[in-house]
Amino acid sequence: MQHAVHLIGNAHLDPVWLWRWTEGCQEARATFRSALDRMNEFPDFIFTCAQAALYQWIEEIDPAMFEEIRARVREGRWVIAGGWWMQPDCNIPGGESFARQALYSQRYFQSRFGARARVGYNVDSFGHNLMLPQLLTKAGMDAYVMMRPGPGENDTIPRGAFWWESPDGSRVLTFRIYQGPGFAAYGNFGPLDEKIKAHAGILTDAQPLTMAFYGVGNHGGGPTIENIHEIHRLQAAGEGPQLLFSSPNAFFDA
Repeated sequence: MQHAVHLIGNAHLDPVWLWRWTEGCQEARATFRSALDRMNEFPDFIFTCAQAALYQWIEEIDPAMFEEIRARVREGRWVIAGGWWMQPDCNIPGGESFARQALYSQRYFQSRFGARARVGYNVDSFGHNLMLPQLLTKAGMDAYVMMRPGPGENDTIPRGAFWWESPDGSRVLTFRIYQGPGFAAYGNFGPLDEKIKAHAGILTDAQPLTMAFYGVGNHGGGPTIENIHEIHRLQAAGEGPQLLFSSPNAFFDA
């Protein structure tokens, strides 16, 4: 198999981390507008976004933008991930709380977009309940993206792709986002070339594929014009592994 880096355009957004929900709502709106504009400018650009609550806010306050998103979802360039209403703490809540997250979110996605999330997506939750594989699979998701705990916090968890099996035997193909110097976690706040080179450097014949997440995050923002130009320049250079505008769905399928 050819070595490849799947480049995941995303915008990690904590709606109520250090600000009121009204500001988080407006950041979601600005981030979604930016992603849609990038799609109009670059026909190969793909965007991934979780958290059903953000979609519901946009549906309520900007119906025209919501219709644009629906069109891009149908096209396959806007990819729904997560399958939960909000990215939660994954340590303390009980099983019913997780189940309700999935129930309401997947129903919402099905009713608005005619499709449900296939990949669980908690890129900034600080821990993960042991039974999440069961909860995810029962909600229709057979893969999972996570990141924390980070290096030095729990080094028994593999980085990259691995199978995670819960005590009942349920399992999901999981990807733990790479952290550390050069990798920049679930986004980037500067040039992409070093991040892409770092991911290219870890590929082996045993694990020939990886995901590199890019786009300004935490307070939203997402992939920039310069990000996409950088990827195009690296693609044109033709050095190293294949660089793909992609999504977690496409990575796990591959």
